[in-house]
Amino acid sequence: MNKTKKLIISGTIAIIVCYFSYRIIRYERNMYHIEMSNYKPYLWVFNDFAKKDINTKIFVGCVRKRDIMYNYIYKNDYRICIWEFKDLSNSEFKNMNINQNVNLDDIKFDFGEVLNKKSSPEISVNFDHFFKHGININLDKYSKIEKRIESTNYKGFFGKVNKMAFSDETGNNLVLFDYPEGLETNLFLLYKGNDSFYIIIVHSPMPFNEKIINILNLT
Repeated sequence: MNKTKKLIISGTIAIIVCYFSYRIIRYERNMYHIEMSNYKPYLWVFNDFAKKDINTKIFVGCVRKRDIMYNYIYKNDYRICIWEFKDLSNSEFKNMNINQNVNLDDIKFDFGEVLNKKSSPEISVNFDHFFKHGININLDKYSKIEKRIESTNYKGFFGKVNKMAFSDETGNNLVLFDYPEGLETNLFLLYKGNDSFYIIIVHSPMPFNEKIINILNLT
């Protein structure tokens, strides 16, 4: 093997190593740390009467620097997702839309992470970009809003969800919720409180109505 071929091969190997090293570093920088020892950070979201029925032994926190998601179980039947987006603390509800009948079939993230894998819902998160200035909610054609909900510091809907995506202010979908078993009843809220911005989702395969909002402390 002559010197030129050796240089080409060694250069190619160096490029491949650098590429995969870069991907690994980016992934480690963006991936969520799993927290299963401290259940307290978002217990304040629940009213006092509901706290006693939160399972403090079975919960999962997905933690990054700028966003944190906690998943709790209430009365064994209800799953509550509380997702804090720290960079959206100054965002306004009037600039956030909840859109229906959006085509979400072809959403795939080349660089991201799937949370709650092989469960319901599977949550895919894009790593290349994330929310900085705004957020919009997109529901697919099978999802149905049964009632819209709005108050001073929260807004959302009660209904059934098949697929749901969160897009940024430019329309790029950055998060995908996929319910693999099909439609599941959801109470979905955008909430501003405690000097930050949150998405709160109560969902269950069991029937329930919008009065489940009463377990939440949204003052």
